[in-house]
Amino acid sequence: MLPLLGIALVIAFPAGAAMNPGGILSFYVYDDDLNTSHRGINQVSTSGLLEFTINGIPIQGPSIITETSQDSGIFVGRLNIPSTINGRPLQQGDTLVITYSDESDYSGNPTTVSKSIAVAKHNTHFSTSAKNIRIGQTFQVRIYDPDFNLDSRNVDSIPTKLIEFRTENGIRATLNNEAFEARTTSLRETGKNTNTFIVTVKMPKEIDGERLKIGADAQLRFTDTTSPSRTSEILKTNIRIGLR
Repeated sequence: MLPLLGIALVIAFPAGAAMNPGGILSFYVYDDDLNTSHRGINQVSTSGLLEFTINGIPIQGPSIITETSQDSGIFVGRLNIPSTINGRPLQQGDTLVITYSDESDYSGNPTTVSKSIAVAKHNTHFSTSAKNIRIGQTFQVRIYDPDFNLDSRNVDSIPTKLIEFRTENGIRATLNNEAFEARTTSLRETGKNTNTFIVTVKMPKEIDGERLKIGADAQLRFTDTTSPSRTSEILKTNIRIGLR
């Protein structure tokens, strides 16, 4: 939830915002003094106004912030979060601070405000909409992973090639194999900033000429390489190939 108007000066992040290494973070500045043209949408240079640091180390920020609508006095900026700082990958606990220097607040005095957000550890969830899946049956593969939510203002995606299908008799393929008849080439985020990704696929009769065995156990494996620690993690979910 964004702050209410009437507060003289505020820096805010969207609800549910997270600092993801390599991602884009939106932020808002509330300062009606920047609303110099009440009939248009203002753009303001950030030079001398905004400073961006991670663990006290300056990083490059956006060159401008843009008013969200005519005469709103609310300005939005988009900050590219680096993957590393001083040559080290960003990790849990690293903190971004945005500092805004206002030459004249509501009382006419100079003031400085800041807002911080830290890289946080997220639990990734990997599941299917069914556990006993018949040949020819469609089902959903779901991933909850905030680290793939690279842009809080747009819908993101996870390539289906990152998910491997394995059977107990040695058949292996990734979900981008045409046998699964995926409706999209990626798991699409269910909405802006939801962190939940879904794709619909069909259980095939055979993969690359090898017939699937009815009643066999199978497994889907998702290799997540986007955690703040930059270590790979394999998530697994088990299913059974059921009868028609």
